[in-house]
Amino acid sequence: MKKFFYSLFAFVFLTSQSLNAAGYLATYSMKVSNPAAYVEALDELMNTDWGKSFAGDVSLHQYAFNGYDDATHVVVLNYENPESLGTGTESFTDPVFLSFFAETASIAEPVEQSLNMKLISVYNENADEDQVYTIYRMQVKDASAYAKEYTKLTNAQVESGNIQGSYGLRQLVAGDTRYYTHYAYTSAPSVAEAMKSAETLYGSDSFAKFADKVSENRRVMNISILTNIVNYPAN
Repeated sequence: MKKFFYSLFAFVFLTSQSLNAAGYLATYSMKVSNPAAYVEALDELMNTDWGKSFAGDVSLHQYAFNGYDDATHVVVLNYENPESLGTGTESFTDPVFLSFFAETASIAEPVEQSLNMKLISVYNENADEDQVYTIYRMQVKDASAYAKEYTKLTNAQVESGNIQGSYGLRQLVAGDTRYYTHYAYTSAPSVAEAMKSAETLYGSDSFAKFADKVSENRRVMNISILTNIVNYPAN
């Protein structure tokens, strides 16, 4: 049986409800003209003393399907708390990181930067299940009400065996709020498995009930699919 680590949190932001966070995700989307060279440079950076002491987990993903901008890749920095977020962000002034940034400037054009708070996080301990991510970016009016319905939906999908990887709900705390306020995600071992899961999800009774309940509360702005390239766990 697959083992999951569960955490449900809430926070006061854009709503009158009370929610608590369990860390942050900083995302840096970019248009990369030479992916191989970028991966090589990132690997060199993460094998320096700077990289080995970085305050969070670092992942590089490639957009298989994007649509809303020109980004081809995204670097995701996973921080456990505000302190690690502060330490990690402040380290970008280090000469080692600045050299990496200068080295990759000609092949990586910045597109979007955002900071998201973790509201709901359910992690699968098997990394092989987290190779493809489906991201649902949306505008949400009432975060607490949406989280309640989202939890009902994901619980039903887990009970039916339709969720193989990790999943969660995030809230934008820094970035362009004209585009999205929240995003939800699911992961899968492959694009094929992600699509099979999506077909089952959209055809389920639990999704029909969920869609009806949140129809006035959220507007889906974009659905992206990302493939995992490389991960650097925090030491």
